Amino acid sequence: DASSSTLIDPEEALRLYTFARILFLAFERCLAHVVEARGRLHDLLAWIRGTASQVRARGTATDSIQRQNARNRRVPDGVIRRVSNFLSTPMISAVKDSDDIAFEYRHLAECVIGVPLSDFFSDCVSTDNVALSSKMSVRCTLKSALQSAFQTCAVLFDKPRDEFTETLDRLDIHFETPHSILAAHSRIGAGPRADKSEAFEPKMIQPNDSSLARHWMIIVRSVKDNFIEVIAIPGNVQPKFYLQAGLALPDNHRVRNIQFYGDSGNSSLSPNLDIDAVTNEGRQSLGLIVERQEVLSDGSEELHEELWLFKYDEISFEKFDLGPTSDKAISIAAADFNQENCVHLQTCRTSNDDDNVLVTKCRHICTHQNFLIREQTKLNLCGSRGTAGVLSFGASTSLDILDLEEDEEDDEDDSASGDESFEE
Repeated sequence: DASSSTLIDPEEALRLYTFARILFLAFERCLAHVVEARGRLHDLLAWIRGTASQVRARGTATDSIQRQNARNRRVPDGVIRRVSNFLSTPMISAVKDSDDIAFEYRHLAECVIGVPLSDFFSDCVSTDNVALSSKMSVRCTLKSALQSAFQTCAVLFDKPRDEFTETLDRLDIHFETPHSILAAHSRIGAGPRADKSEAFEPKMIQPNDSSLARHWMIIVRSVKDNFIEVIAIPGNVQPKFYLQAGLALPDNHRVRNIQFYGDSGNSSLSPNLDIDAVTNEGRQSLGLIVERQEVLSDGSEELHEELWLFKYDEISFEKFDLGPTSDKAISIAAADFNQENCVHLQTCRTSNDDDNVLVTKCRHICTHQNFLIREQTKLNLCGSRGTAGVLSFGASTSLDILDLEEDEEDDEDDSASGDESFEE
């Protein structure tokens, strides 16, 4: 039909079939040469062994053990004829009908037995000039046939990907403030539905209808050493506004990695086939790898890497209108974050805290010296299974698998005591 003709190029599909067939035939010829080489090696070694026994038996008694071994190891005349035949016949290329190919790359063994196996892995014959109307009589190497098939596959299957990309509504986001780490996540918004308990409805500093979008794109990025910017963009074709909030870490803390801990509610194991059904989100949190600097009594410094996990649905956002931009690009203005206009992240709550404090769960990952040059810690969170994987680098490399979901009673007890952690 018309849709398939735009996604799959018939000529490229025919080329892929041609090269796949050529690759199959090249492999069949290579396999036949391997079997032939095995038979020739068997005959050659049997003839060498029998000839060596006869030479060793010369001059010995008729009933000696050497004479007996020579008689037992004597090969049939058919083996001698086969060996003399391939030893006296010039070796022909496995991929050409002539012997004008240089033999420098061939091994001594294949030159002796006359089976050029290395021809199948050389570049002496290319499939670039193979016509689509070929009757598969072209002989080429395994290497060139595999390369041609791979290149044709890339061209053939890149076209559907490009076609689908062109049908998507692309939106480029430009940030006036640079960042070191960025993570993005999509959320199901509350929209016009009545039950908003299982959807994302951002809290607003000044309440309005801006939080009732059906889809949201959440972007979290580290803009300074201890400041984090949270941006929520409605999933419209051309958004008119965005929501912004700031998070502040304590002094001597910096963000090393950011990952979303989310469950979209769509299970690949037991999917809901009703397209009209309302999808309810599962667990939604934000995970940070935080590096805490500690000065020891001797003046040296230690760096402690910790995993912080918290729910960001309770953060209050501020609305900003987007200025006139192109249809496929928006610009996020720079924000002046400070300790007064940000939500403060802490691992425990104290009596002096105000309402602008968000308590996070914390898990110690590793400790290392400040002077060590190391790779950035890797973090992977799985909201549907409630697990986290942390790969840390230092004097040694370690992998921590954490259970992020604890019983509700344990969470309540930990929250009351001000000490929240994960099970390992």
